Amino acid sequence: MKRAFTLIELLVVIAIIAILAAILFPVFAQARAKARQITAISNLKQIGTAVLMYLQDYDETFPMTMDTQSGAPETVSYWAIQNYHGAIEPYIKMGRGQQNKQNIWWDPADPDRVVPAMWGSFTDNGFLTGTPRTLSGIGSPAATVYATLRGDSWSRLVGVTPPSPLPPASDSFWQSEFFDMCLDPWEPTNTLASPYHWSKGKALPPCSLFPTTSPCGDWDQQIAKKRHNGLALFLYADGHAKAQPFERTWRTADDSDWDLQ
Repeated sequence: MKRAFTLIELLVVIAIIAILAAILFPVFAQARAKARQITAISNLKQIGTAVLMYLQDYDETFPMTMDTQSGAPETVSYWAIQNYHGAIEPYIKMGRGQQNKQNIWWDPADPDRVVPAMWGSFTDNGFLTGTPRTLSGIGSPAATVYATLRGDSWSRLVGVTPPSPLPPASDSFWQSEFFDMCLDPWEPTNTLASPYHWSKGKALPPCSLFPTTSPCGDWDQQIAKKRHNGLALFLYADGHAKAQPFERTWRTADDSDWDLQ
């Protein structure tokens, strides 16, 4: 005679499964988050390797995300030949970030990856790619941030919403603030006498860390500081990458990993 489960036995089995699920699901979520962090760091390292190869071919001159011919850094059109993604593409050969959202320009945990025209997950230290700079102009490449995670909700941060449908390459949108691929860690004014002028390679202290320092700036708001278990990701100019708190890139208001010397 076959024996069926009683209602009590069935409820006990369901309860055991629910308990196991409650224990295991957070573990699976943590493992998935860690895998995404590892992938993002790997992508950063590959970008770093491509940049080092570029430096060898171009007399140790860094690729540019901006243009300074007008006298101050200005955003280059995304489709310009000298655009940052275009300059690095021969060493990556995976397409630009806007065209291929599965390549090394992306952090798989980036919530903005689905945004039309979004170009990638990583933004550079503007002192290295927003202004003309050579490797020899960096005092300590192993202690100088080259790139980090771009902030979430990018359209809100820069005040530019991609039009729908996307316009042709000749439209001014492709040269808007939306395509500013580097942080601007300098004083917003173009006063050459300022110690934080864009040409001097000295980062303006962020008000988030040094609120009583004058002057201070909010350029760091464009960094995703907590995306990976409360950490940001950083690529350094010598090619190594790591996860750490943003605060660790600063020692004092006058001494940081963003400065060139």
